[in-house]
Amino acid sequence: MDEQANEQSPHFDLPPNVTCFARTDNAAGSERALCLEQLRNRALPYQEFRKNADKLFNLIADDMALQYIENEVILTPIFRAGLSLLPVFMKRIENSRLCSIGVKRNEETAMPEPYLFKVPPQMSEDAKFIILEPMIATAGTMCYSLGMLKQQGYNLHNIQIIAVFCALEAVNKLQQEFPQVQVHTEVVDPILDDKKYIVPGCGDFGDRYFGT
Repeated sequence: MDEQANEQSPHFDLPPNVTCFARTDNAAGSERALCLEQLRNRALPYQEFRKNADKLFNLIADDMALQYIENEVILTPIFRAGLSLLPVFMKRIENSRLCSIGVKRNEETAMPEPYLFKVPPQMSEDAKFIILEPMIATAGTMCYSLGMLKQQGYNLHNIQIIAVFCALEAVNKLQQEFPQVQVHTEVVDPILDDKKYIVPGCGDFGDRYFGT
């Protein structure tokens, strides 16, 4: 593995339900590693942040889309940041439909607060959910969203998560609470700061992507 990939994905054990793309990308100076480097640059203007994020999303979609050609796919972005991944995946997976989940994090308590849950009608029993969420810090929002899907009777084995940045704490929590759910992420970062943001991470992904 090249030095840049090592730097992007420190060496610690990951749960068995987690795939980290940075650890399987062996091309020195690869396009996805360069994109990650740009996303971590806090001084990068939002236009360039979005450009690099979209480039990385396309690479992720290329890795993931082929396995879903024969399935009914329910793309499930977690509002708001998850919407950034939606156009690329809708284009790649033409038979996809949309499930809308809105769960915001209380900045004082870091606890999830739901405000939207809408699934498409008349789904097949074997429909595959792809949850889109570029950053998973505490996994509180993600676990809450998975809990809502479970409560509605959806098969957790048919759910996968696509992310860019995950905290180690988050993937461990997902393994403990939802081991059936596969997590695919570009990188797993080791710690959270006192505000529950990923370190080193990239800051607030949604704010930087949407320029807010």
